[in-house]
Amino acid sequence: MEEEKRGPEVAPLSFPDLSLALPYQDALLYAQNRLKMIARGGLLPFCEAHKFPYTTIINLKNGNLKKEEPRLLHRLLRSLDVQNELLQFPPDSPSQRFLLPDGEALATFQLQMAYFKATN
Repeated sequence: MEEEKRGPEVAPLSFPDLSLALPYQDALLYAQNRLKMIARGGLLPFCEAHKFPYTTIINLKNGNLKKEEPRLLHRLLRSLDVQNELLQFPPDSPSQRFLLPDGEALATFQLQMAYFKATN
């Protein structure tokens, strides 16, 4: 009965492996390339399904954002099946980083980024 009043327990944050943290610009470039892969006419349904503001996603895709949007990018990456956590690291940095769950995710990310860079 006591547990019901407190609510479910929340797992503590683990010590992050900072070698798995991506800079904002890398995460942004990845998301832009993935958005460009969505077939013509598919971006609006994608935005509606994931509750993204269509115009902002278009601006992100085209590199026309006026400021960094780390929370939006975090959600977008998750919608693209790139599991991540937002980190403010280093603590006084104006940009946030995106922590991937493991080395396999980082290797996949790096492989896809190398392909994007080679084809652009």
